[in-house]
Amino acid sequence: MSDGTRIAWFTPLRPVVSGISNYNEELLGALGTFWPIDLYVDGYDPAPFAGMNRLRILPAREFERRDKREQYSCVVYQFGNSPAHAYMYDLALKRPGVLVLHDIMLHHLMLSMVTRRGGAKRYRAMMAERYGEEGRLAAEQVLLGRLPSGLFDYPLSESLIERSRHVIVHSEFSRRQVLEWLPDAPITVVPMGIRLPPFIARDAARRALNLPLDAFIVASITFVNPYKLLDVVLQALSRLNLSRPVYVLVAGGVSPHVPLRRWISMYGLDGVVEVLGFVDDRDARLVAAASDVLVNLRYPTAGETSASLLRLMAAGRPVLVSDSGSFRELSDDVVVKVPVDVLETETIEAFLRAFAGSPELARRLGDRARRFIENEHSLNQMVAGYANALLDGAGIDLLSPHPVDVVEEIDLRLDDSGSSVDPTTEAAAKAMQELGLAHDARISNAVAESLVELGVFPAKMNDDGRVRDPKEGKRALNDQQSQPISDELLDILACPVCKTAVHLEEGKLVCDNCGRRYRIDDGIPIMLVDEAEMPDQANGE
Repeated sequence: MSDGTRIAWFTPLRPVVSGISNYNEELLGALGTFWPIDLYVDGYDPAPFAGMNRLRILPAREFERRDKREQYSCVVYQFGNSPAHAYMYDLALKRPGVLVLHDIMLHHLMLSMVTRRGGAKRYRAMMAERYGEEGRLAAEQVLLGRLPSGLFDYPLSESLIERSRHVIVHSEFSRRQVLEWLPDAPITVVPMGIRLPPFIARDAARRALNLPLDAFIVASITFVNPYKLLDVVLQALSRLNLSRPVYVLVAGGVSPHVPLRRWISMYGLDGVVEVLGFVDDRDARLVAAASDVLVNLRYPTAGETSASLLRLMAAGRPVLVSDSGSFRELSDDVVVKVPVDVLETETIEAFLRAFAGSPELARRLGDRARRFIENEHSLNQMVAGYANALLDGAGIDLLSPHPVDVVEEIDLRLDDSGSSVDPTTEAAAKAMQELGLAHDARISNAVAESLVELGVFPAKMNDDGRVRDPKEGKRALNDQQSQPISDELLDILACPVCKTAVHLEEGKLVCDNCGRRYRIDDGIPIMLVDEAEMPDQANGE
């Protein structure tokens, strides 16, 4: 790259909660070492990350003015299937650049945009223009709350692909799918890369999280939505639990359209499943390391390559995935592939039973998975892939990237000696085991809170040093009630100011962060900032 030329880069970053935010923090922290990059965000201050001070961070509204002056050699747009990417859509059409598709299907993003801009009429017209009468009929079903199973057949990403100078995807599956839609699309596969997390011994992780050392633990560490098939996993676990006691951890946010608590009760897993809610990176690594088996099912797929899956594999534990989409490209000796068919529950149960009966089998598969990530999905491979894609696909001559530190730095504060366990804590744990109460979450929490109050062991702390509420992260989901909009539409909407989720309250959409209230007219959300009620208005103050 010649002196004075720069790259413009569009992506969400934290505090926008997104796997793509985390992905770009790692990638930009490396690329910023040798490429001059202007990073454009949607009018907020990103949370600090490694290498951030080497980048110029600017509001998106300034891009067009700066583009005329800077003469950017390239513009990179990082797109995923969520409203967090809406701010860059019009620019990507107007100023074509390199399109990075984390999800080749962008239907949910487009639906959230058109419901704010033009309502149902515009959505019908858009679907009809791209897919004909079939698309218009599918749009009608969506607007009626009857989300057709074939919705994934209407990606609504074609316009972006057609306008882009080059397209980057992270799997051969995604490349083939895009070429099936648009045979002339200029497209390159760049491997998804992550920093290799430190290997954590199972017992050390369990001590850090106050989990039983001898339990068979299964964990899900991902945002739970209807496509993650957690109900199927819970059904399989309920069968296994009849003959081999299990302990289940669910770490991650939960969609309001997933009746998780009802599933747990329906399958007789009360006291067996612990719902942690969203956890930070440190606790996510500990939960993965403390587990015997991890589950990461997904069907149907939007063509995504999951960085969260790569991190699970890098933890050195066996992972169950759906035998579909890009997951099929993974070797059979690094993940366990579950066919998506009528025997899915029975297959999951059989795999879990096999791992419960053979810790050595689990260890071997976990070791192979970690080596695979280290050899095939390193951050250096992803950085080099970007350089090659921009050179070959967009004609941009960049400095050859040099190797970067690829080991994740995270303070885990572990003590694997076992000698630090307080005798009172150890006695309480032993008594609960003997009484058969070790897996009763309610009793375990009560005992833990009592020990904290006695000063026997420290409570979990927030980042600001305050004791974390013991109920924090536990999701109590209300029974689904009659709603003025469909569950599927509610799941993809976000506050246009905060970019965070909204929930239904008294017939209006309420932002989880700022409290703004948006009205709903005839099933169409009116997400206009100027018309939103502020919290004090809603309270009549």
